[in-house]
Amino acid sequence: MLRSVFLTAGLTVLLAAVAPGPLSVPALAFDAPKGSRLDSALYKPSAELVRSLLSDEHIKSKIDGEGDLEVTFHGNDVPLEGWVVFDKLDDGTIWNLRFTAPIPSSEIRGIDREGLLRFANNWNRDEIAVKLYVDDDGNLQTEHDLNVQFGVNPQEFQENGIRIYESALGRVVDGLAEARGSDSNSDDSGSSNSSSGSVPEPKPDTGSANSGATDNQQPQKSMIQPDEGDGI
Repeated sequence: MLRSVFLTAGLTVLLAAVAPGPLSVPALAFDAPKGSRLDSALYKPSAELVRSLLSDEHIKSKIDGEGDLEVTFHGNDVPLEGWVVFDKLDDGTIWNLRFTAPIPSSEIRGIDREGLLRFANNWNRDEIAVKLYVDDDGNLQTEHDLNVQFGVNPQEFQENGIRIYESALGRVVDGLAEARGSDSNSDDSGSSNSSSGSVPEPKPDTGSANSGATDNQQPQKSMIQPDEGDGI
């Protein structure tokens, strides 16, 4: 009788080990090298957590009516009013932090839509993290995504989130200033050539007229959410 009990128990364990279903636990699909596991702290993404991390960077923020964060970023010494948008899955899980801000119209004055498109295209060709695009209103928008579906690492947020974004904003502002300067020099040259009766040189790629928002216009938050499949 005792032998029968042991045989039955052994058979049950064997079936549980080989049978598919809730009783079986799939093995990991990779063999991690010894010592490759990192002891890194991960936190559940939330508006309160991101506010605290921004505060550590001496950046003030507040929660808006949609639960996102209104933030004043800085590109060198130029303030840019923007947001950290929390992109969510259907179940409400935050999977992406989207840093976004329009470039102030004062920084793109003298550059028309075609010039802004060329500037954004050249930037996106050379840069990896932060992307630029021109919206339907002619504003130059900036955007940077940080995937956080499986948790927020505070160090990664600092280095690959807010710092890389503000560093890029500074380079964008500098690049636009250089473009405006080139356009101004072209205008001066054109005026001089016109007065002497010669044909003005064509203007550089930056264009001549600004189609962006006025200085006192409140920037609008971009509602274009990245494809959640890209972040999973």
